[in-house]
Amino acid sequence: MSDSAWARFRRHRWLSQATLTLLLVALTAGFVLVRAEQRDRHNEDALARACGGALPQTDAAKLLADDAWWTLRTGPGPRGLVSCTVGGDGEGDPWFTVTAEPVLAAPLKGVRVEHVIGRTAYEDEPDWAREHERADQLVTVPCPNGLPGYARPVTSFRVHAATDSPASEWLGTLVAAVAEDVRADGRCGGDPVRDTDVRPVTPAPQDDSPDSPPAECAWFRPALLGSALKGAEQSAHGATHAWARACSTTVTKPGAAGGAVVSSASWWGEALPEVRTEYGRELALAGRGGQPAAGTTKKAYELAVWAEGRCAGGRTLHRLGLEGTDRELLAARADSLLARYLDASGDCGDTKVLGKVWG
Repeated sequence: MSDSAWARFRRHRWLSQATLTLLLVALTAGFVLVRAEQRDRHNEDALARACGGALPQTDAAKLLADDAWWTLRTGPGPRGLVSCTVGGDGEGDPWFTVTAEPVLAAPLKGVRVEHVIGRTAYEDEPDWAREHERADQLVTVPCPNGLPGYARPVTSFRVHAATDSPASEWLGTLVAAVAEDVRADGRCGGDPVRDTDVRPVTPAPQDDSPDSPPAECAWFRPALLGSALKGAEQSAHGATHAWARACSTTVTKPGAAGGAVVSSASWWGEALPEVRTEYGRELALAGRGGQPAAGTTKKAYELAVWAEGRCAGGRTLHRLGLEGTDRELLAARADSLLARYLDASGDCGDTKVLGKVWG
């Protein structure tokens, strides 16, 4: 009976082909399901390990492609904090990166006026210290108790993230989660980090235009050097740091004895010992008076006037510098320019003029 049934089955070739097709479909479907389960477990594991396990997995998954195998790259991050990148393994698959880093003050390189104004006040920063400027979302978190493990006090850290995912609105949630994990793990104290604390990264402000002098130079105008320089052209550069502010203005006008360079600077706080060292000669000679030696012929003269006082930042040193070919003009205008600069400082008192010194 069974042989007869088998024989009939073999005679219906279409039936055997259909059965084989169904078997292949079932095997393929089973393989696809197994692979999908493997992929899901792999992806769940990747997110569970990313950034030390601090990521909210449901929100993180929304940034990625469901049908991709996610690759995880993770590490200690800049200066010992966390960093992770997760993305699909195919070209064009979405990805995201989250990084936590301490906010470290760059080592001081120079305190002279030209250092304060230029970009040479600090040692060159490592690449990672500016990476947050190219991110999409950012939060800076106070750490009042200080992060352990650093040679100098670290009282804040930042967490930033970037993505190319179309679901980028979920990125801030990841930033907040990692930031709160770092805050709690580092026993920073302060308030918990919330999603609303995270902000989009905005482009850095552009430099002041030539027609708008820097704020540090607002106290000066060419007419303060005398009527001959009223309306003269000026080129000004200024900068403010946590420990100093400075300005340098070059004044030029045809027929005005070559013009002049006027600089102003104030230093306070931890920078004062370095300033006293860098300008030690000037400070030692200030107050002795005197003029350039008789018979001296110079293409340009330099005159500095020093003062000290107490400002918002504490004990402060002030310096007004003048350079030009007209010795009488420099000597005649130095005191009034210093007074103008000190008045413009606004928040200073107990001021004492230390004196002049010729370079």
